[in-house]
Amino acid sequence: MIQTFKVYRETPPADYMETGAAKPPDEVQMEGIIFSDGTVVVRWQTMDHSTAIFPHMGMFMAIHGHPEYGTRIDYGPVF
Repeated sequence: MIQTFKVYRETPPADYMETGAAKPPDEVQMEGIIFSDGTVVVRWQTMDHSTAIFPHMGMFMAIHGHPEYGTRIDYGPVF
């Protein structure tokens, strides 16, 4: 089974939004998938649209969790 999710940031730095490195708080910053083996793949929805792979959600959160930006994860359907 795989789990989908979307990442929002309530308070991204203003200069990030000005340069396109972040979207406004009500827009999705990243879309992600957690595969059945725990591997996490995220696709940035910001200007540069990069894709990254992490061995597990803990590693993703350690790098991109940013509580200071008000990071919120909304989980979607499980397939």
